[in-house]
Amino acid sequence: MSVRRRRHRGQGAQAAVEMALVLWIMLAIVLGFAGMMLELRAEEEFQTSVDLAAQGALLPPLGDPGDSRADALYAFTHTLNESGSESSYLTVTTPLTCTGPYLDGEIVDNAQGFPEPVTCTAQADLNFSQTAVSLLWFWQVQLSATAEAYPPQYRRCENPVPANVASPNQC
Repeated sequence: MSVRRRRHRGQGAQAAVEMALVLWIMLAIVLGFAGMMLELRAEEEFQTSVDLAAQGALLPPLGDPGDSRADALYAFTHTLNESGSESSYLTVTTPLTCTGPYLDGEIVDNAQGFPEPVTCTAQADLNFSQTAVSLLWFWQVQLSATAEAYPPQYRRCENPVPANVASPNQC
């Protein structure tokens, strides 16, 4: 009987040592998956905000660049909800910039006959330093997003072009 008890006591110590060795590996795997999941969600949220900004730039009438840029900025800033989502870890490093002939009051066709898009870009840093994920993800992730939105066909003038319009693309 005493031989069995000694063997049983040794197995308990062996299990404690094995758990101490395996626990760190399991913790690293769990934090790695959690960090990757949070990074992908933040990247998707950031890309969505830039996509909506490009679409928002097309909402005002053609030839109203002030309102187009204001609507794009509003869509961008209000999509990144800093209270309770992954965007609370985001710091926008390069503000949103939108370019395109639509913002200047024109619809210009490219070589394929399609209108030139409004292109919006922004950059941000993702930092997990205030979370438990920072035990494994101690570096910053740089995000960059670009989105294009094409002006709709109804923004063009009907034929014949009205007399007070200089170009068929300015209505």
